[in-house]
Amino acid sequence: MKGRGFVQGSILMIMINLIVRSVDFIYDVILSKYIGAEGLGLFQMARSVLMIFLVISTAGLPTAIARLVAEYRSKNNYASIRKILIVSILLALSFAAIFSLIIFIFAENIAVEAFKNDNLIAPIYFLIPSIILLPLTITLRGYYYGLNAIMVPSVSQIIEHVGQLLIVFGMLYMAYPMEPKLGATIAIWGIAIGEVLDLIWLTVMLRKSNKGPYNPILRKESGLNILKKIFSISAPIAVGDIVSVILGFANSIFIPRRLMAIGYTNSEAVSTLGRISGMAMPLISLPFIVTGAIAINLVPNLSENMALKRYSMVKHNIKFAIKMTLLVAIPVTGLFLFYSQPLGYFIYEDIHVGQFIKFMAYGTVFFALEHTFSGILNGLNKQVAATKNRLIGLTLQVFCIYSLVGHPKFGINGYFIGFFLSRWVIFLLDRISIKRRVKLKLDYGDLILKPIMATAIMLVVIYICKTVLVGIGFQGLIGLLISIVAGGLAYILVLFATGAIPRKLLERLLG
Repeated sequence: MKGRGFVQGSILMIMINLIVRSVDFIYDVILSKYIGAEGLGLFQMARSVLMIFLVISTAGLPTAIARLVAEYRSKNNYASIRKILIVSILLALSFAAIFSLIIFIFAENIAVEAFKNDNLIAPIYFLIPSIILLPLTITLRGYYYGLNAIMVPSVSQIIEHVGQLLIVFGMLYMAYPMEPKLGATIAIWGIAIGEVLDLIWLTVMLRKSNKGPYNPILRKESGLNILKKIFSISAPIAVGDIVSVILGFANSIFIPRRLMAIGYTNSEAVSTLGRISGMAMPLISLPFIVTGAIAINLVPNLSENMALKRYSMVKHNIKFAIKMTLLVAIPVTGLFLFYSQPLGYFIYEDIHVGQFIKFMAYGTVFFALEHTFSGILNGLNKQVAATKNRLIGLTLQVFCIYSLVGHPKFGINGYFIGFFLSRWVIFLLDRISIKRRVKLKLDYGDLILKPIMATAIMLVVIYICKTVLVGIGFQGLIGLLISIVAGGLAYILVLFATGAIPRKLLERLLG
């Protein structure tokens, strides 16, 4: 894949991600309004169970599939690519069958013994369809990314999220008002609904993929050999992802319990978890619109270019990925630091969540870079280093949650301290790991100073516009949104004026 293809592919995926994240964000807001903070807390608890089983069954699998397919595609070995697809689907189905049976048998024990909350019994039982469907859709996406057929999984995500939004909104509307338990159960059903739509599209498009010619000269890999290669790539990633999800699962248990230890009621503790996971986190994750697209595109791209020894292209694409991440993460950080309170209130109609957003904003840049750096390290075949770095950082976060959240002096602020420290440590370790593999010369003035200057001007423009609009009667959410759009345009203009976004980039995209 040429550098131009990588840049254009990344921009295309960013646009698709923007659509998906926007739909997802609307979905999160609808959930918060219809099922409330407590319902969101129950949903996040049940979802943490899903993530454990999902990560165990698929962790590292899409990355391994994408890398192997990209490598064999560079050699025109399409027979082996077809074998990779078959082996991967059988592997995903095997895991899905095992873990859906485990949930069926132990759902009540998980709800009552682990979470001490019998309201979770029904939501956990309703995880079973998602546990069956998700491994299949994730496997097929990895296959398409390896073929560089990025439009297929991109369109599938739009279908999944739009369908989920419309159907779940209809269910919530008809059931409103409802108990938090019912709201959480409907939200869990929504995951399976989206995956059914996703899987239908991905399966239909299989007929049009992998049309490469059969080459009798190239050796066709055996199923066992492909399975070994998949595990050799996915195992280190899987270890890191599994531990990450287990630690996240521990957080969903520790946070309510430690808060109750300092006087919170069960409802207050679950609501606090809902505000963090279901309200603040979706906003803090906004840069993933860019980093998610880049990380997915980086793995097969770097793998293919490393196999073909195109080292200058590898460095170029890594620099592009880091730059795009910072261009988005820095202004988002500034916006959340100065406007978290009105954003939290106008979006969620919750007077408490704004403070949570502000505290978490301090880790936004590191959080975004963690996502991009993970894609870089996986593409450079340094998945062991990426895994080790995340284990260290996330263990630190759990330690802070357990030791600080239950302390009256810190309370929920202990979570924010752990969030920031863990992301900073992961960023630092990832940067060292990348430097050991690839020698990069980075222009920090271009990467950091120019976006900071543009962000400062953006914030001034937002303040002026907001003041003027309030003076002429445009208050509330509409006035804030108009001001943010004006500030965003000012930010982009400053980036062009300073050369942070070079004109030749637009020429490459349009040419």
